[in-house]
Amino acid sequence: MRPADRRPQPAKTALRRADGYLSSWLFAFGLIAGLIFGIAFTRAHGPWRRGNAEPWQLHPHDRQHYMMAVALEYAHRGDLGRALDKLIALRPLGDPLSQLAEAACALGSRGYLGSAGGIPAIRSAVELYAAQGRAGCAEQLLPPLATEAPAAAQATRAGTEIRPTPLPTKPPLQAARLATPTPRYRPALPDQRSFELLSLRSFCDLRRPALIEVYVVDYLGRGIPGQRIRARWGDEEDIFVSGLKTERGDAYADFQMDEGIDYAISMASGADALGATLSAGPCYTENRQTLKSYRVTFVER
Repeated sequence: MRPADRRPQPAKTALRRADGYLSSWLFAFGLIAGLIFGIAFTRAHGPWRRGNAEPWQLHPHDRQHYMMAVALEYAHRGDLGRALDKLIALRPLGDPLSQLAEAACALGSRGYLGSAGGIPAIRSAVELYAAQGRAGCAEQLLPPLATEAPAAAQATRAGTEIRPTPLPTKPPLQAARLATPTPRYRPALPDQRSFELLSLRSFCDLRRPALIEVYVVDYLGRGIPGQRIRARWGDEEDIFVSGLKTERGDAYADFQMDEGIDYAISMASGADALGATLSAGPCYTENRQTLKSYRVTFVER
């Protein structure tokens, strides 16, 4: 046979090249798929990150202890706005102060009061939410502020005279340094911010009838969460807070009206009420009748 006859045929050479390309593509595809699967599996089942977590990312049990820490800070500083901002950072489903009352009740019912700092933390939480008109079961779980010592009570019943221990004329230097003031109740400080009406307009929406939407912003238009808004009608009033509905932004708060009632809206920090009252009268949109709604914007002075 001549040497030319032993050369590979063109069809066989092309087939081998195609097999080589297919193997390379399968290897690359398998490598990429393996990397994607490994990354997804690690993110889903890997270890929990323990640092740089936002408050709303905490576990439910840790969220309760976080709220107790906020209450202790409020008892020390008396800064209501700062405490509300930190409670709102948990992204609660409802009123943050009501959530604080529920957390204090839950912790107090599980033996938290038996720990070293449990009683001061629960008492600080009660003072915080009670000062804002909320209530819970933690008040009944707390011990009295002052109780008579058992030895003193027994000696009094036996008729023994109890003489107070004489105090030194000058306290030791070390004791004076370690002395800490007794925690006292601090009333809620009024919010020092002042606001004025920026805009007021009505709108008609079948999905949001008889609703007062309030937006509280600063001079740059940024939302301010934790601001209390007052709605008054007749001899009644209600307080609602901006920033609780996180999906609508930090500035947003709303109030549901009843038909046939006039409402006056103002900022609880002392801003003047609107010049006109708001009422849910009939309106028409998309050839259908519904109740009128309002959109009010307050801006910080």
